[in-house]
Amino acid sequence: MDAFVGVCNSLGLPVWISPLIHAAHRLRSDRARRRKAYRLMQRKLVFHNVGMKEEGECPPTYVYPEQVKTLIRSVFPEDICDYPDPCHQQVVYITMEDLHKLS
Repeated sequence: MDAFVGVCNSLGLPVWISPLIHAAHRLRSDRARRRKAYRLMQRKLVFHNVGMKEEGECPPTYVYPEQVKTLIRSVFPEDICDYPDPCHQQVVYITMEDLHKLS
């Protein structure tokens, strides 16, 4: 897990992301690992009501900063599909400040 902490620090990301990456690391494929890491981050953001207008609302679609995408793609590099970011009404763009506030 220390390797994940080092990578998070080098990209300027908060350290709370490294245990999420470590938890996702046990899965079999890199695609499943990336999905699990993003789901764990989404769960933490929803828990802290980031981007949600009212309690009990459906969670929005989160678009993460480029540093988060770089981290996850560097740790789990196989079979990467570079889809464009969504741009509908339910999209919330997460900033580095949002991530550091959750520390």
